[in-house]
Amino acid sequence: MEPAGLPLSRRSKSHETSIIERQFWNHEMVLLSLLAVMLCSCTGSSQANHAYDDVRVIQKAVHPILPGATHAQRFRRDPPRGSTPEPAGAPALAYDLPDGWVDAPLTEMRRVNVLIAGHPDGECYLIVIPGGGSLRQNIDRWCQQMDQEPISDDAVHSLPPVAILGAEGVRFEIDGTFTDGFSGKVVSDARMVVHVLPIGDSTLFVKAIGPRTLLQSEAENLARFVISLRLERDSQPQQPPPSSLRWDTPEGWIVDGPRPMREVTFLVGEDTSCWITVLGGDAGGALANANRWLAELSLDPIGPEQISTLSTAQMLGGEAIVIDGTGPYSSMGSPPKSDWGMIGLIRQLGDRSVFVKMVGPAADVAAARDSMMQLVSSLEISQ
Repeated sequence: MEPAGLPLSRRSKSHETSIIERQFWNHEMVLLSLLAVMLCSCTGSSQANHAYDDVRVIQKAVHPILPGATHAQRFRRDPPRGSTPEPAGAPALAYDLPDGWVDAPLTEMRRVNVLIAGHPDGECYLIVIPGGGSLRQNIDRWCQQMDQEPISDDAVHSLPPVAILGAEGVRFEIDGTFTDGFSGKVVSDARMVVHVLPIGDSTLFVKAIGPRTLLQSEAENLARFVISLRLERDSQPQQPPPSSLRWDTPEGWIVDGPRPMREVTFLVGEDTSCWITVLGGDAGGALANANRWLAELSLDPIGPEQISTLSTAQMLGGEAIVIDGTGPYSSMGSPPKSDWGMIGLIRQLGDRSVFVKMVGPAADVAAARDSMMQLVSSLEISQ
């Protein structure tokens, strides 16, 4: 997905609230709160309400955002003069620390800093850089750090989306030999995973680097860690408008708790789940999303001439593309799960794209196909 698809400006509202306007509202509120966090000392308490009980709250920003900063100031070689007043009641940045992960000391750049599974070479940190450069420029630099050739523009445009602080960013992953440009440290057979989120004139990065085998084994913990990043206040946070989609829950399916970037998540079986996602515009295009799903099953990509030959199903008043396959399933760098199945539908509506996706053991996915198609048939746009 292209980060250019992350709108930051408020759109005028009519008497009807579309799902896209809902996403804009949620994205804007989160980012404005985040800017407040990065500009001030924060107050607030934390309660463990996620998958892990070990919750961290960052009470003070150590590296203020400076939109007009020079390159030297960004990297703290020429500290700028003057500080921004600290607004009262600003939210605190909190996260859930996975079991075995260890907090590391904060630095002038790193607002969150942890060691992955306590490994001295496994680093994960959050930074916000004024400007931050384009996605293309950053990826070229990361490829160079990993001693790899730059990736193609098509690959950049097809980067998978990821939820960061309730907003939509992108995720980049690369293997190679990592060389730290500051310390000169070299990690052979390394993996780098970077989550990128533009915030106005600045860019937020959640970056994980370490031995490839470590990041592969900790992939699910890393994904949960990124999802757990949040802003907490003493006061009750505002709630976004409800979804503009309606559906009928299939018999026996259980509605799971809220998940970032999902309208709803259903628990279909012990290891099988199904969810609905809505993204603005064409969300990177049907072909890019279809190939991303095929890659999750280690299946060969398809070309533009093959997209029209895919099966279709009726959804939201038109035809949705159907991706159906089995194989070793791996998402976001997690260890492959053998003999898993996937059924995914992509329906593009002009101003938005709707995705319905079910994954799990191949036999369970096949058994739940009819129920999934009942869900798809029941989908309606409610407002």
